[in-house]
Amino acid sequence: MTAWLNSDSTPEMKSGAFSLLQKTGFVPKGMTESVFLESLMDGAEVRSGIPKNSAIDKLHQGLQLLSAAKGGAFAQVEEIEMAINRILNSHDHEKAKLPIDIHSMQRKNISAEKLTPLAFHLLQNAFAEAIATKAVDGKIEANDLIGYLNKDTEQVAESKGKAAELLFRSLNKPPEAQSTRINEKLVISHVLAADFQTIDFTHGPSVAHQLKEMTKILGLQLEHALINLPGDDLADFPNDLETLKPLLLKLLNEQIPAAIKERAKQILNRITAQQILSQENGPIQNLLLTIPLNLGSTKTDLTLQWSGRKTKEGKIDPDYCRVLFYLELEHLEETVIDMQVQNRIIKVTVINGHGATLEEAAGQYLDILRENLGKMDYRLSGVSFVNPVYEKERDLRGEPIPFTEAGSYSGVDIRI
Repeated sequence: MTAWLNSDSTPEMKSGAFSLLQKTGFVPKGMTESVFLESLMDGAEVRSGIPKNSAIDKLHQGLQLLSAAKGGAFAQVEEIEMAINRILNSHDHEKAKLPIDIHSMQRKNISAEKLTPLAFHLLQNAFAEAIATKAVDGKIEANDLIGYLNKDTEQVAESKGKAAELLFRSLNKPPEAQSTRINEKLVISHVLAADFQTIDFTHGPSVAHQLKEMTKILGLQLEHALINLPGDDLADFPNDLETLKPLLLKLLNEQIPAAIKERAKQILNRITAQQILSQENGPIQNLLLTIPLNLGSTKTDLTLQWSGRKTKEGKIDPDYCRVLFYLELEHLEETVIDMQVQNRIIKVTVINGHGATLEEAAGQYLDILRENLGKMDYRLSGVSFVNPVYEKERDLRGEPIPFTEAGSYSGVDIRI
């Protein structure tokens, strides 16, 4: 949808994107772009329940104008363009005061051929505003806009599934090798490059953003969203219902093969376990996050274990905490990073079977680490590299410190 409506897309990208929208069923097969836009104009009069001054409201008002123009309500295209500009600048078209001489001109039916470019312009503006709104404050106007373009929710869900299937096939088999048109291959390659990038571990904000997105995708915030739901209407947070946990719960209530049900239960239990272990323990807050991660061709799990005290306001205290980071790598194998923060003084311990090699490779980066931590008002006391410690009955490489032990609180200030 973005590739079709993006003003920066080339004509080949736009045509390829619209063709893919037809293949997924979002747009009826055989319906040309001009006919689809004309159908939006014809259906503009029967819409209701649209939030005032939203991107969709502006689109709806503009399409109503174009529908009226088809019926002879305007004298010329310039008059429509003037009214549309008022709408895009947040002026209600019903209150628009146009020059008297324009109003007095003879009305005539304006052809759809002249109106469809204006409808496409309205769509572009609405989509750009919806995407910008979502990026700034997390609103879901982009999804609302998709619902406006196709009111059949089942068909929209089915088309999303087909789009996902198309992208998954492309991940395993390059678009160039598939039986798709050249312009469609161009769009698929663009989407894969733009939206399926691996995490850039050299850029902190990128990592933080990806971790937050993964917690949403896994459904770790489902119960929080339910508790804070303003009413009983689940339609208020459709995004939360499309995450992994609620979808697994829905799957388990359906008639499915026993093997699939067992696998779904295992995944659901892993998600729920993280939520149970991430709890308050007196003045200590424990958090556990395990997410799937692709590092090139290697598929692994990343686990973050955080424990620390809370401030008087109940927030995480960044001055005193401990963070344990677990990651299984292809060549370095299991890596554990233990970061302890005391009064904003940081001590880092890297536990890995190749400790000496890592220490030599990391030496050139320690000054950069110390400098950047200083910019955030932290002081690095040191970084040590050690090999895993073996015990008679437990190999620490294979079994990290139990979360309940690492974050326990016995009722006294453990930092005295």
